[in-house]
Amino acid sequence: MAKFFDASGKIQEVNVSLDTVVRPAKDANMSVRDYVNTTYETNAESYGDAFSQLCESEGIVLGSNKKYGIKSPSLESVLSGRPEMEAGVIVRNPSNQARVLLMPAIGALVEDKLVGDLNMNADQYDRMIAMDTTIADEWYLWPEANYAGPEAARSQAIAPLSKPVNMLTLTTVEKSIRVPTYALGIEWDDRVTKYLNLDFISLSIARQIAVERNARANENLLAMLNGDADVGMASLSSLGKVKTAVSLDAAATSGITQKAWMLWLYNNGKKRRIDWVVCDINSALAIQNRSGRPVIVGDNGTSVRINTNERVANPTWNDEVNVFVMDSDSGFPANTILGIDSRYAIQRVTSTNASYQAQEEFVLRRSSAMRFDYGTLSRRLYNDAFEVLTFS
Repeated sequence: MAKFFDASGKIQEVNVSLDTVVRPAKDANMSVRDYVNTTYETNAESYGDAFSQLCESEGIVLGSNKKYGIKSPSLESVLSGRPEMEAGVIVRNPSNQARVLLMPAIGALVEDKLVGDLNMNADQYDRMIAMDTTIADEWYLWPEANYAGPEAARSQAIAPLSKPVNMLTLTTVEKSIRVPTYALGIEWDDRVTKYLNLDFISLSIARQIAVERNARANENLLAMLNGDADVGMASLSSLGKVKTAVSLDAAATSGITQKAWMLWLYNNGKKRRIDWVVCDINSALAIQNRSGRPVIVGDNGTSVRINTNERVANPTWNDEVNVFVMDSDSGFPANTILGIDSRYAIQRVTSTNASYQAQEEFVLRRSSAMRFDYGTLSRRLYNDAFEVLTFS
């Protein structure tokens, strides 16, 4: 059995199986590592987290340590259950529970290796998410907030025990949305399992996932602009959410002007405050080089003279706006800027029902494979949180 040290330092045994660990983790909408660490109490500072201890007791080392000669185990040692020599000491004799822990262990290693430089777009996209929803089903019924009542008229005085004149209604749309499932698989030659260690496998998977996440971040943002029929999301242009720079400033005939930029940020400022803009690199440069942008040229503001400085007491714009530059091959239209109020803009739905993991052996090809499934989709949460600016 797999073992770990509890909080008092005593060794506890855990029967690791699909029924005792993997399925309960899925039912709790958690990864196996998170489920184990929240279920079994230990002293993490002294012994490490419970999941790492269970893995190590089965010969799966999650953290290599050159100082002490501890290296990542090979696939052969994990799958065969044979102990390895590390730093002159034989690893505890593993059991067949190592096979159950193998994929959760690789998943944990992949999660740890997904650092910011590999997930630049995806990490910034995560910052735009207003609501992250996790469901245990493939189908999701969209919730909707109806503001037609509250925004139709001003509130009125009410009589005792009477309802407000304007009621905000929360409902669901009739259409159920199926969360799409994406799959990632790896295959290895059984004859080279002794040369493939977990670090190499997890790093390879992490790299592929990082590329996938970056590409999906671009696709989701493009869908926020152009709409997505699969989730019943119309384009922003069809909703009248597009303004031209020249309509805001007649002088903006060949780019963006300071007046057009500020009036666009100010527009509908009582309903939303843009803190992110999405565009290609040329549009980002047009924002930076906009005509009439105030520039400090060394004026002495402390000189004694008859003068005053203005300060807007109720600004509806941010001091700083984050610029998300779309990849050149993303298909994002030129001379177009998508503005987002990230507080109310995007909802992401993740289906744990699609968190499927499997192993398969190909006897004739003398190879084995692993498969990782995940389900996710994104949609506009409130249309008022979006605004589009186009320019010549």
